[in-house]
Amino acid sequence: MIVLGSVLALLASGCGGASAEEKWADSVCSAVGEWQDTVENSVNDVKTQLQSPTTGTTAAINTDIQSAVNATKKLSSDLKSIDPPSSDAGKHAKQQLTALSTQLDQTVTKTKQTVAGIPAGAGVTEIATQLATLVPSLQGLATSASTTLSAVQASAKELRDGFHKADSCKRYP
Repeated sequence: MIVLGSVLALLASGCGGASAEEKWADSVCSAVGEWQDTVENSVNDVKTQLQSPTTGTTAAINTDIQSAVNATKKLSSDLKSIDPPSSDAGKHAKQQLTALSTQLDQTVTKTKQTVAGIPAGAGVTEIATQLATLVPSLQGLATSASTTLSAVQASAKELRDGFHKADSCKRYP
């Protein structure tokens, strides 16, 4: 009975255990996915607000922008704090994600400056014009996030395998 229990315990420890690369990739993809979902929702909400403005449009837009800014700050923080696998590939991936975090931080700063530059009594047209300047930065950020994930995956077989096995990475082919 003791031998059977030992064999089952040994088998269980070897089965279904995710590699360090898979766990890391899952954390990275989860963080990026949450950020993308939040930013996408915020952008869509702002577009809707601008198409059908009401008296609360400016406040709603500010709330949506703050939501996107908070999500971007969180992603930057998450990417900096997720420890990579302890390998050369993991160290290189960490450098790539740190560079993305820097770009995220710069976009947050630019967004805050743009929003702060909108006059208090601005109309919907003026708000739309000011916010339109952020679109290239946000699109660039989304592209950079995808490019960075692709580059990390391509950097080493074990990282690529981790991304392919991690459930939260399924949305990133």
